[in-house]
Amino acid sequence: MAEVIEVLNISEGEPGFSDEIMKLGAEELLDCIQCAKCAAACPMVLAGFEFFNKRIIQSILIGQKEILLDDSSIWACQACNRCTEVCPRKVEPFGVVMAMRRSAIREFALPTLAVEGLKSLYDVGHAVYFSNAGEIRKKIGLPEKPPTTASNEQALKELRILMNKSALSSLGIIPMDSGLSDVTCCEV
Repeated sequence: MAEVIEVLNISEGEPGFSDEIMKLGAEELLDCIQCAKCAAACPMVLAGFEFFNKRIIQSILIGQKEILLDDSSIWACQACNRCTEVCPRKVEPFGVVMAMRRSAIREFALPTLAVEGLKSLYDVGHAVYFSNAGEIRKKIGLPEKPPTTASNEQALKELRILMNKSALSSLGIIPMDSGLSDVTCCEV
């Protein structure tokens, strides 16, 4: 069976989309020359995701907002930051992916796993946390909880304060302690 190739009409792209993404943290977006060095270093390419750093940037530049919002690839980035290290134009492709995530959050275009990850980040300080791993960690000589926000109440409280002060709290995507919204990190 022959593969069906979808043809995009780039004149139907959303005007101003690249401006929106630049305002959300991808200030160097227009410096991208699509050299693909970022793609060569990206684990998402090896994993077979349709949209990875280079294609995300290309799609933003031609205004394909809805296509990016409908695809979960932007949430698959593991933040290894290799793309930023190899970019010859200092575009910071990882920053572009983060800006695209900010846009998706504003549009409530989050996959369920992303919402669960945000909730886990707020609750224990890790987007992915195995609460039942304590016994296994002890068996191999590690502390029951890792030496991160999972075992540091002060650090976890500061993280929650920061998340409460972010745009995420105003969107109401995850439940947050409203009592922390007026607290500064220094008051903790």
